[in-house]
Order: sequence, then structure tokens, then C-alpha cells
Amino acid sequence: MVVLAASITTRNGKPLLSRQFTDVTKDRVMELLSNFQGLVAKGSSEHTYVEDEHVRYLYKPFDDYYLIIITNRQSNIIQDLSTLSLFSQTMNTYLASFDETDIFENAFEILSSFDEIIVMGYKENLTMAQVETYLTMESHEERIQEIIERNKESEATAERKRRAKEIAKREHDRKMGVPNLDSYAADSARFHGANDPNMANAYNSYYSHASKAAQQSYLQSQHNSISQPQPSSMSGINDMMASSNGGGMKLSAGKPRIGNTSISNISSSARHVSTTRIDDEPKPENNGILICIKETASAQITRDGTITASELKGVLEYRVNKTELAHSKIILDKSIDPKDRNLHFKTHPNIDKNLFNSSNILGLKNKDKAFPSNDHSLGVLRWRKVCGADDKSILPLEVTTWVSASEDTDGLFEVTMEYEINENFNKELNDIKFQIPLYTENISINADNNDSNASIERIDDEEGIVIKVDDLSPGTSGVFGFSIESGIEDSLFPINVNFKHTSQGNDSVTGVSVESVSNSQEEGVDLPFDVITTLRGEEYSIL
Repeated sequence: MVVLAASITTRNGKPLLSRQFTDVTKDRVMELLSNFQGLVAKGSSEHTYVEDEHVRYLYKPFDDYYLIIITNRQSNIIQDLSTLSLFSQTMNTYLASFDETDIFENAFEILSSFDEIIVMGYKENLTMAQVETYLTMESHEERIQEIIERNKESEATAERKRRAKEIAKREHDRKMGVPNLDSYAADSARFHGANDPNMANAYNSYYSHASKAAQQSYLQSQHNSISQPQPSSMSGINDMMASSNGGGMKLSAGKPRIGNTSISNISSSARHVSTTRIDDEPKPENNGILICIKETASAQITRDGTITASELKGVLEYRVNKTELAHSKIILDKSIDPKDRNLHFKTHPNIDKNLFNSSNILGLKNKDKAFPSNDHSLGVLRWRKVCGADDKSILPLEVTTWVSASEDTDGLFEVTMEYEINENFNKELNDIKFQIPLYTENISINADNNDSNASIERIDDEEGIVIKVDDLSPGTSGVFGFSIESGIEDSLFPINVNFKHTSQGNDSVTGVSVESVSNSQEEGVDLPFDVITTLRGEEYSIL
């Protein structure tokens, strides 16, 4: 048998997709498909194949479309029907609804599956499961390369942060009048290059042609340097600093006092590097079935409060701790549209995607199997919504930043943060924190401008400065100000804002909610369940 081409057309004869497996031109395929419409109109509805004097058409109608394979007339029609059936199974796998938009969106997957089934016009001995395995097969080398690339990006990010801290520290020391010890070390290394083998070779080459007196002097100096190594310039500078009397500069004395609050009032624990940035939350109690709807909001906000980009990601996690409840399925609210273009839904590979798209039900593909009952969370559904500029529909918190240079002190900035809950969200936010990517202890909260009871939670060279404020209720706003020393205004940004909201029941921003949970093996048997909804701020940045 030789399969010349496989095509998808409308019942009116409009070609949508076509894949040629032999040396057949596009014009020839268009001609054959045009002839097919006339043969089908004249043919009998009892058969699913038609022939002309050159080729045979085997077709399968579905909705308003035809799936067609074109073969030569000498081909084995029994095998051709088997090939057509396998093509049809791939269509059902990749298409949630049979319309032109869905066909075009999944065209690459459909044509790739056709290529797996037919090679050079001849059918491969494959099952549908094998076709899916080949199409989803991962490359080990590709994964290794991705890991290497991620490691390189992480190292570059860490190096960039380290250099930024060094520059900020040198700028701070320069303003405070502290000598730059690194420059002394660099100068010392420049003039004490005898440890460099290239320098040693250069000296040896030079003195080998010098006078005997010069050679003896050089050898004597080498002998003295080996027997009595000179102290490094760094240690010499440190000794000089340590031996200086009390009349010199004292770095620990005279810390600047700004506003009404001094940096010395910050608790000592705030200055230690925190090893655990996010406290492990206690695992919610599970009475049998617990559904956690978790959403994270990300945004890029300018200093004047304008939204440049925003994104919301969500996951529905399913936890079961009783074996008798493991055979179950989740019925979502009817208001959810799985085909909504604004919400990009993705189900777990073991979840029946067609059932979800048609009935808003999350159930296993194999009804004989059950969900794990080990009380571990299993993400069964994910979604993602992206909004454009000035779209506040998914933003829980609006923030405006006011920055002005101090009139009294150079390098000092007065910053005011103003924030309020978005009217579309209208829920309480807890654990609100503002993270400033700058390491300096010269910062203070302005007591005259602190309606939010803001306080400095910690300062370290890893995360910078973290300011914590009170919880925010719907319909209220918060304001606090602080004074901070910085070389330039841009070094204060981006400021990351962290927050969270937790509630019992269906309370997601996107409206994803659970209507009921029922037994997957016995119709009409509802199961008890609890729902917890959480929202967090992640990469919620003020630029």
C-alpha cells in the first residue's frame, strides 16, 4: 500500500490541512481534493471510499468536515481503513471541539502524528499509545542543556547582585570618608608580581644577560624574599588601622540619625542574615477531601501607579486521606468556560481532558483507578491569565511611590509608599511586606508619616531591606514614609511587594470554584469536602 496524502477538508470542499507522504505537488493534491467532492456527491452513502481512474479516496466524516487519505488503486483497502481509523483517533486526542479554530491551533500536533503513522507513504506498525509516546518523548540531552543554561543564568544573576552590592558599599564608604582597601590591595598586587610565573621568567631572562654584579644582587634578593616573605599590603594596612589611636576616624561612632527614628532602634535580629525567608506554613487539616485553590499575582507597576503588565497563575490541588473517598471526581461551577481564551486551562495528564472541556468535571481517564489517598496534594488543574497595560482586573493591590531628594543631606531620599486594595478584589490582605533591593543601615521610618504602623523587619546583604506593615482591609488604604541613603534614586528599585490572602470556601480571583465532589463509580453519590482559597503576591514589582 502507498498513501499519497492525508487531508482534512470541509464538506464544501475547502482544504484545511494536508500532508503529502510522497513526491506529490501542492497543485496535484488540490486537484485530487477537488475531484473528491464530485465523487462523494455521486457516490453511495453506504461506503466510505470512492475511486477514480488513478487514485482511491478513503474518508471519514465528522461534524462538518472530512478526514481523507488518498492512496493508489493497488493499495490494500483493509489496511487503508485501519490507517484511517488510527488517523481518526489522533484527531480525537488533539481536538476538544471540531471547529476550524481548534484544528488550526492543533495543526502542528496533528501533522506530527500523521508523520509518525506514515513514513515515505507506508504505514508504520504502531498503536495510538505508541504514537503519543513518540510525540511526548523528552530528550535527555535537551534537559541537560536546559539545566546548564539555568545554572549559567543563576550564576550571572548572583554575580550581578554581588557586584551591585560592592559598588553600593564603595559609594557608601567614599561618602563616609573610609579609605578603599581594595584599591590598596590592587596596587600592591600590581607592584608585587614576583609570584606570577610569567614575571619570574621575564626577570630570569633579563638578568641572565646582565652583569655578574647585577646577577648576584638579583639572586641575593630572591634568597631574602624566600627566607623572609614580606607581609601583604592588606595586612600592613590593617595593622596601620588597628594601631591608630582614638583620635582617628571611628566608623562605629556617629551613625547618622534621620527623622525621629534612628537605625540603632532596629532590633539586632534584623541585621542578621535570615536563613529562612518564607516560614513553612502549617499543613491545613484535612477531614477527608481537601481542595486548595492557590493563585499567585504578578505585576509590573511604575512609580506613579501605572500598570505595565500583570499575570495571574492558579492551581487546583486535590488532597485525599481516606481510601473510601479516593474514587471521586470534582464538579466545577457551571460558570467556568474551559474554552475561555482569556483563561488558559491545562489539566493533569491523568485527568480526562475531554470530560473537563465538555462537562466542567475533573475526573481520571481510567475510571477504575482512584486518586492517591496518602494526604499529599495533587495539582489536577492549572490556569493562567495575562492582562495588558492599565488592566487592573486581576490586581489585588494598587501601589503608588513618591520619591524626592532630601534638601538637607546629599544622597538621602525621602520615599512615601501609598497603597490600597483594588475595588475588584475587595478582600483583606495579610502579611504585607515591601522589599527594597539595597543594603544599607542608614534608613529610618518617618514617625510623622506612618499610618500603616510600618517597621523594619530585617536588613541583610541578601535581600536588602524588608519593611512590614499592618494588614489591609477592603475599602481602606495605607501610607508610610521612610528616609534612606542611596547613591541614586534608581538603586531603590525594583521594590517587590509580598502579601497573601486566605479564606475558607470558593473565593478565587478568576472565579474558579468547586460545586461538588461525587463518587466516580456510583452516580448521584456526593462526597464531603472542604475548600481553601489562597492568593499570594509573587514578583509584584514597582519599577
